Amino acid sequence: MESLTKHFRSITRAAFARHGFAQADVVSNWTEIVGEDLGAISAPERIRWPRGAGDEANKSGGTLVIRAAPGRALDLQYEASRITGRINSFFGYGAVAAIKVVQSAELMPKGPARVPRLPPKPLDNQDLEAIEDGQLKAALERLGQGIAMASRSSPQDK
Repeated sequence: MESLTKHFRSITRAAFARHGFAQADVVSNWTEIVGEDLGAISAPERIRWPRGAGDEANKSGGTLVIRAAPGRALDLQYEASRITGRINSFFGYGAVAAIKVVQSAELMPKGPARVPRLPPKPLDNQDLEAIEDGQLKAALERLGQGIAMASRSSPQDK
């Protein structure tokens, strides 16, 4: 049985080369290159090579364009030197000299799925019968009725 990886690389080589990626490995291994924290909020878009940068395999001095989730571009800008070092160590030479960060609404951070809240436990009459103070008992009954009738469309539930 033959692996599809070999065929995938030959099919996508032209598309990735058009965006400055000599190899698709940068895009597919982005999270491993920059780390989980930065990989969750960013994605590589392209590498812009200067004119006369060298042959196809050993181009150097490029500018890596990174898409960032809204509001996270500054985080990536602070980590630019670390990202540059990691990309260059991935390539094995000084392929990237600068980083340009572009915010994109398409790239939203992937967070854990929200767990729906359980409905509040209704007050039992047995719990209320143990209360001796009449005013407190009446207030708790009203509170229980209010909770039972509360609409689930409050801003806190969204």
